[in-house]
Amino acid sequence: MNTEELTARTYEHLGERILETFRDKAVARDIVTLAGMAEIYCADHHDEAQRAPFRSKATEAGVYPARKIPRLCPDCAMHVRYGEVRRALCTRDPRPSCKTCANHCYAPEEAAWQRTCMSYAGPRAMLRGHAVDAIRHLIQTRLS
Repeated sequence: MNTEELTARTYEHLGERILETFRDKAVARDIVTLAGMAEIYCADHHDEAQRAPFRSKATEAGVYPARKIPRLCPDCAMHVRYGEVRRALCTRDPRPSCKTCANHCYAPEEAAWQRTCMSYAGPRAMLRGHAVDAIRHLIQTRLS
């Protein structure tokens, strides 16, 4: 089963529970940060003509402020949807950075994509309107 099918099945199976989780401020903040980093990566690696305003269950639930809805290509959008679901299902409290978590819940190919995306976008986030998100994530990573 590919990532897109897995994400769709998870939404279908846990629909209302995931929507409730999206309303949590910490979850919403993490999801917006993830999508912002993916947008930076996508803007520099994929054709502008393919990029469109991102749509997912999280955007429907109002997680993204109107000015922070990213423009992503279909491939990057699929990865962000997967990340939204994984974050919504995370039961760790306090939640560590995925990089430092003892239980890696991402599929190996998704984890590899996230590492590539974050290592590229992280240093550039400060200059592209995600400074607060990047600093918050860096502090969280160092503390966990």
